[in-house]
Amino acid sequence: STHCISSAASDVYKRQVIPMKDPAFSKQRLSPHLPASVRKALAIKLFKKTVMSLNGAFPQWQKLVVTPSLYIADLATSLGCKVIFEQKGSNLNTALAQATEWSMSHGFTHQLILPADIARLDATELTSITSLASGDTSVVIGSAYDGGTNALCTTPPNAIDFAFGKASSYEHHHAAIEKGLKCVTIQPKYLSQDIDHPDDLRHVNDVIDSLIA
Repeated sequence: STHCISSAASDVYKRQVIPMKDPAFSKQRLSPHLPASVRKALAIKLFKKTVMSLNGAFPQWQKLVVTPSLYIADLATSLGCKVIFEQKGSNLNTALAQATEWSMSHGFTHQLILPADIARLDATELTSITSLASGDTSVVIGSAYDGGTNALCTTPPNAIDFAFGKASSYEHHHAAIEKGLKCVTIQPKYLSQDIDHPDDLRHVNDVIDSLIA
């Protein structure tokens, strides 16, 4: 069976997509708890940490960042990522559809979508997600503890339409089943934790302390 992580030659056709909004508008739900300047700095720091972790763990995978932000585009380029600018007025799902079109037109066979704000990216967890992807058509979902989707590996990249948002792990699972695709959902310990709610801030205390210090 074909695994998402295999020989270096076939890894040329694998891509990680990281959507990143303008950091000035990131983490709005945390506004009662953190001032705008800290929220912006936190978003940038987590993004940087995510890309650097991926570069370390998966140097052979191509990274594609989709963003409306010039600042993030420059930062992503300096970290070795490809960048596409999301179309004006697009939401997360349309931005990801745009990135997926790009992946398809450039011959990528697998795509792994990851958010830019996971407190701790664990290479073992990511490897387990990508190695579950088998055959020519499959969907592997790494679900968040609140029912969202924190990782989505699709083979081919456009295997399903994206439904990121509330309870999206169920939506993505349903979309795959409707199309008759093999689908697996897992909830890894670290990958299931994103930084959306005040309670989640405990996962990034060290990062926040370094920003405020």
